[in-house]
Amino acid sequence: MVEMDSEELIVELNYKNIIVDERQQGKEFNIRRMFDLLPATIADKRTLRVVEIHDLFKAVDHTSTMAGSARLFHSLMNPSQSIELIYAKQDAYAELENNERLQEAIHDFLIEFSRMEVDLFRFLNAHIHQMTAYGDYKSAARAIDRLLAATEKLPQTETVYLDSLIKSILSFKGSPVRDILAGPAFRTFSGIKSSEEICLYTPTLRFRPQRLGFGSLWPTLPGILSGSAWLFGFLDPYLAKTMFFSTSWFSVLGFVYGAVLKPTIDYETAILPIRKRLIESDRFVSAIEAVAAIDELMSFVLFSRAMPHPTVMPELTNEEAHFFVARDLRNPILAMCDKDYIGNDVNLAGDRVSFITGPNSGGKTTYCKSIVQNQILAQIGAPVVASAAMINMADRITYQAPSFDSLSDMEGRFGTELKVTRDIFYSVTPQSLVILDEIAEGTTSHEKVNFSVDIINGFFAVGNNTLLVTHSFELVDYFKSRGRGQCLQLEFENDLPTHRIVPGISRDSHAYRVAAKIGFSPDDIKRHLCEKGYLVEE
Repeated sequence: MVEMDSEELIVELNYKNIIVDERQQGKEFNIRRMFDLLPATIADKRTLRVVEIHDLFKAVDHTSTMAGSARLFHSLMNPSQSIELIYAKQDAYAELENNERLQEAIHDFLIEFSRMEVDLFRFLNAHIHQMTAYGDYKSAARAIDRLLAATEKLPQTETVYLDSLIKSILSFKGSPVRDILAGPAFRTFSGIKSSEEICLYTPTLRFRPQRLGFGSLWPTLPGILSGSAWLFGFLDPYLAKTMFFSTSWFSVLGFVYGAVLKPTIDYETAILPIRKRLIESDRFVSAIEAVAAIDELMSFVLFSRAMPHPTVMPELTNEEAHFFVARDLRNPILAMCDKDYIGNDVNLAGDRVSFITGPNSGGKTTYCKSIVQNQILAQIGAPVVASAAMINMADRITYQAPSFDSLSDMEGRFGTELKVTRDIFYSVTPQSLVILDEIAEGTTSHEKVNFSVDIINGFFAVGNNTLLVTHSFELVDYFKSRGRGQCLQLEFENDLPTHRIVPGISRDSHAYRVAAKIGFSPDDIKRHLCEKGYLVEE
């Protein structure tokens, strides 16, 4: 399991905070808010937007807890570069998938945690008020007790990954901050301590998580005793009355202390320091991350079960050059809700560059997105939507799609797009996966081809896996004549796309068919002009 330091936990808790707020208000989890908080990793944010990372999350997310949802989205944003970690997750997935008893036990465990995590994260995120903090503190302490109790009920696991996650949760049981929560807790000159952390001669003041206790009631005792003596006639009525009114201010003082001063003092000197120690506890960090990781793993199993098409755990390698080979590969987002979705065989091994041609709306972009989405799934330890797959680790995943914000760039669209391509090129290695949806746009056809040849030759020299989506069959012909790269095109039958990618070069843009479909073909233009009287029909 990947460890996190205390600062990372605070950031993680802010993500959980987003989920808590959204779900408490009955709204859908707003992953776009979390997307803005997370830093870019091996896939930049532009790429993640293009490949619809939010929709991919919704397709894969079958988590039971808010912590698990945050963990899953964080994984999709940050695919692992540790093949050892992915192998461990794959082994744990296989154990969980094949052990129904373990599935049921983990399901019950996650449901139990989901019932308590709102109370826990409300306390951790300091969404509490000092006047009501005692209840929130006790609720958080009970949540941790129930978490540990539920974890102890889990059966013994065989894989290292699952076993280490369970042990990470249980290791919190013997931590000093756990002793503080279990009580008693003491305020000292060096901070809040448990009974195990102090000695006989340590100056202490015990923290009692309640509004009224003996410490706040003792000033009221004189007033209570004298009032009782007056009421029941134990003393001379005049004397008892005098004593009652002369000591009643002690009762007021006790009430004010117990109702107002004590909660305020305890909030600042005990509750917030305990919260801080909890957040900074490495064992607590590991425990919460372990719960989230278990939920994420369970989500992979449920995702595979819900998918109406074959899924498989890919054979993952870590060779120097990237490759991607799959049979019946499907788009995880679209395939989840389409039982008739057509898969494609993919072979990106050894050719370095794959040229994809064909008319618009035929499936070129979906094909490319499917490759990237399944690459991400593979690198978070999840099954991919295919009958079989062998995938190499990618150290960078980049998807350049056309941008239309050239007004913000002095160089216009050509300069804007070229800068993006430049940044991609300077960052890739042989282990990178790059998708280019047209390049060198915004200039003449002659210059476009010349620039594109130089750029693609550069990617050939690097040796990474590049897919170029283009309408320029002249460019593809140039490389085909030199035996470089593989040529793929959209398959059409009866002038309609089959959504399959097959070998070849598409030389027909189907522009007339598209124009006629939207009512803007040459015939449509001529008909409009004749109807308006701008043109006399011959």
